[in-house]
Amino acid sequence: MIQIPLITEKLFKQHSPVTTNTDITEFVPYISIAQELHIAPLLGETLISELKDQIAGNSLTAENSDLILKMAPALSFYAVYQALPFHWATIVNKGITIRESENSKGVNINDIAQLRRWIKDDAQLLATQLIAFLCQCRNNYPLWLPPSNCCNKAIGEDKSQIGFDSGFYFPKKKKGCC
Repeated sequence: MIQIPLITEKLFKQHSPVTTNTDITEFVPYISIAQELHIAPLLGETLISELKDQIAGNSLTAENSDLILKMAPALSFYAVYQALPFHWATIVNKGITIRESENSKGVNINDIAQLRRWIKDDAQLLATQLIAFLCQCRNNYPLWLPPSNCCNKAIGEDKSQIGFDSGFYFPKKKKGCC
């Protein structure tokens, strides 16, 4: 099956944390990977299929075009999250090498791990905003089937509270006792 990325390289450049002078072609394969791992579970197979069909047929509806624009930041950040380890190190015939340049200092694995955490945190926040958009425009996306209570949590209307446990135990007094 042919992979159809939901965003263009132009949208990726506009919304990703990589600089504009970066060779984007190295990130293109990770857009599809991030799309399958992170965006498809949010949108569901039916809505993803509709988007791919419309993109392939060059017949994107106005509503789905809005959805693509709303999804682009989250997908871009998830693509960078997926690609980052492979931009730090390269798999070659003799093993794995760390990419270094004469004019710059390479970062270590701890730096990469921290950077990935920051990027993933941002991507998850952007994904939450995408879900909130879908919830607010639910009538425009009948193929999207959100999990129960998903929209209440995404738009901040979830009134359920998690109980607070202070760690102290206060035994109840028995009736008839002082």
